[in-house]
Amino acid sequence: MSPGRSSEMSYIVEFNSHIQSYFISSTYGNETLVNRCLEQLAASSAESKTFDVSVYECNIFFVNLHKLLSYSMKKTNLLWSVVAVLEVAVSDDETRIALVDKFRFLPVVSMLLLEVHTSDQQKRVLSLLHHLSYGASIDGQEMFIERLIQKLLALIEQNHEKKGRCEVAQLALSILVNLCHRDLSTTFVLTRNTNVSAFCKQIKKFDLLAWKMYIILEQNDYIKEIDLHYLLRMSFEEVRLMLATNNSFSLRHVVDFLRSVRTLSGTREAEPAKAAVTDEYFQRDLKEFLQEMEKYWQTRTDSPAGEAEGRKKKTKQKVEPRKDRTSEGLFEILECIVLLKPDDKELHRKICEFGPAKLINHARNDCAKAIDLLRTILEKNPTDAAFAEECKTLLASLMTTITNCDDDRLAIAFAKLLTTIGKTLNAVDDPMNEVAEQFYQHLFGAVLAHTWERATFDYSLADGPVRVYLWALHTFNELANLCPTYWYAKLTNLLKQKPIQFLIAKGLTGGSDVELLEALLQVAASSEFPKQDVAQMIDLLKSNVPAMGTGQGRVPLAPVPGNVHNIQPPTGYNYIRALSRDLQERIDQAVVQMQDAKAAGLINDVEKSELVEFYTYKINMQTSLMNDLRSSLDGTTAQITTLMHQNQLLMAEIDKNQKRSLPLLLKESALENENRLLERELLQMKSAAATYDKKTSQMKQELAEYIKKYGEKSQKCAALVKEIEHLRARDDNYEKENKRLQQELVAMTKNRDDARKLLKLGEDDRQRLTEQREAERKQYECKIRERERDISKRTDLIQQLEQTLVQRDSTIETLETEGADLREKLKEREARIAQVEAELKENEKIQQAIYSLMNKNKK
Repeated sequence: MSPGRSSEMSYIVEFNSHIQSYFISSTYGNETLVNRCLEQLAASSAESKTFDVSVYECNIFFVNLHKLLSYSMKKTNLLWSVVAVLEVAVSDDETRIALVDKFRFLPVVSMLLLEVHTSDQQKRVLSLLHHLSYGASIDGQEMFIERLIQKLLALIEQNHEKKGRCEVAQLALSILVNLCHRDLSTTFVLTRNTNVSAFCKQIKKFDLLAWKMYIILEQNDYIKEIDLHYLLRMSFEEVRLMLATNNSFSLRHVVDFLRSVRTLSGTREAEPAKAAVTDEYFQRDLKEFLQEMEKYWQTRTDSPAGEAEGRKKKTKQKVEPRKDRTSEGLFEILECIVLLKPDDKELHRKICEFGPAKLINHARNDCAKAIDLLRTILEKNPTDAAFAEECKTLLASLMTTITNCDDDRLAIAFAKLLTTIGKTLNAVDDPMNEVAEQFYQHLFGAVLAHTWERATFDYSLADGPVRVYLWALHTFNELANLCPTYWYAKLTNLLKQKPIQFLIAKGLTGGSDVELLEALLQVAASSEFPKQDVAQMIDLLKSNVPAMGTGQGRVPLAPVPGNVHNIQPPTGYNYIRALSRDLQERIDQAVVQMQDAKAAGLINDVEKSELVEFYTYKINMQTSLMNDLRSSLDGTTAQITTLMHQNQLLMAEIDKNQKRSLPLLLKESALENENRLLERELLQMKSAAATYDKKTSQMKQELAEYIKKYGEKSQKCAALVKEIEHLRARDDNYEKENKRLQQELVAMTKNRDDARKLLKLGEDDRQRLTEQREAERKQYECKIRERERDISKRTDLIQQLEQTLVQRDSTIETLETEGADLREKLKEREARIAQVEAELKENEKIQQAIYSLMNKNKK
């Protein structure tokens, strides 16, 4: 996990802790803490997959977020912070599907649309609803669907008459298309709440969206031409309008349409599809479309500052959509066009004129789509070595980008591109090996380090990182085929690692990604693939932790089956419709019975008004009953939403516990294998020990016979040897004693001579020391007499100094008294000076007065 990703997860944990205090006490401080966490999460990158629903804390986060969104409809700051977080979360398809199916955010966001009124707020909520509703399976019998469709129809009716295509109306129509696509129940609710003919006239100017709605409503009269030529032209026109208005949400419908046209090649309508894409009008429209894209990219390149300012303004305004997915949609459209026309060299040449570097730069934050486009072009032009060389020059910069970010899609796209370039060039040179080695160390360096350091591998990886590892493994398998001298040993070492075998087993048991499964089968076809180890891992995964309430096991980390822990959406409308039909039948039967009774003459005086009043009362009573049922249905729906949230948290906790148990199970299987190996070694050691015991017993018997045969001779030889050794030892002792005595005699003679010399030297030293001590005693007595004279002199000097100090003290006292007198005189003189100055000032004033009088007299 990258540092950015870990910091975002810390904000999620912090939010989960603060939100409980906020629900208990909605104080300003709690609201500020919650809002700060939401703003930090909303500012995270959409490519880093912050909200991974396989993480337990994220499940708790979304449950709390759903409750907060329902709780804070009238608190603007919190409301739009929640919306900003959801705008980031829906960028990932897996998270978006979980928000709709598992956490049921679609009803609460639909209710939010009914509460907002300004155009900017409506655009933002509609954009969020557009992403949530795309590809969602919704039951049209749910309570919120009818109110949402009514609101969308009202928005279309209010804005369809504006000049051009209003973005609010287009978003509303796009959401209706998403809701009603292949869903008869939702389509029925739509037709029940509008006049279909008038509605078709209102949406006529929305081109491709209108055409898709006409198909849903089966209104073929409103389609001018039903052939593919017109529809393809409408698609290009839709993209041009999008580039002019920045309504990037409509690109998804264009991509879906182009993919549907591609699927026609394998059906009965293959010939019309081929004719449509080879038509000269299509060629002309395609050329204009490429020119429009080039102008759009050129405009964005020429004004980066303005775009940055606009981005800053958008971040300040909380009602603006968060992310523009224009580049992503454009690259998907280009990829669909390349797949539609795989043999069109001219088209590929026009796209290649942009250049790989420009295409990557135009992609900006979403390089994965641009890389997929380059790979698609290479796959459709396997002989274009020049374009492959141009793509190869981008590998180093892309590897730097992968190292600095945590984007699974980018890593997978890079691995596929590396494989395709190698296949196209049919060789791997040194620069490619360097980049591939960096990619190898970036992904598998930690796995190899864990192996050598005996550390624990993280077996609870999410599906995204697992797919990255497996696609990279497929890439290195292809590189090993192209350059075995460099990559074969690395790939073989990689396949021996238990974590890699676990990842392969997990990919083979997942089965959701067919393309990845084919790639893994190619890896499994290699000669060094550990089939038995991977088979054991697959058995271990299948028999991991039994599902709750059953004795059967399920594959961990795989999607939960739909019939286990899955609560279907409420279907209360069925009961209400049954009641209304029963009421209508009873009324019809009562009317028929009364008409028969009146015709038979049984009743005559019953007035028609009385019958109407009676049945009006009955209808009102049934209506009130239906309203009560509706209110109870709302409560049941809320309760079911709560139960689904609790169920999702329980399932997330189960998956979390299963992921925790995986390392223990793997360790248990490894210990069992090691135990079996040790048992085999023990049996081998026991057999070897038995053989050794037999040989030892034979050698003991031979040794006993040898000892018995040569025992007497050995005893005699031993006695003779002992006597010889004893005599030799005695002779040696005599010689040693003689030598010792001679040495002692020499030493004693030498000591006597040394003692005589030392005695003579000692006498000489004693006499010299006596003379020296006498001379020193005389010098010391002289020094003592000199010191006594110095002491008497210093005593006289001290007495003189004391007399001098007494005189100076008296002088100081005299000077202090004189100073006090001088200060008094100084004060008197200062007072006199002040008095004189005052008199001078008065004299000046008198003089001025005299001068003024004299001047007046002169005048």
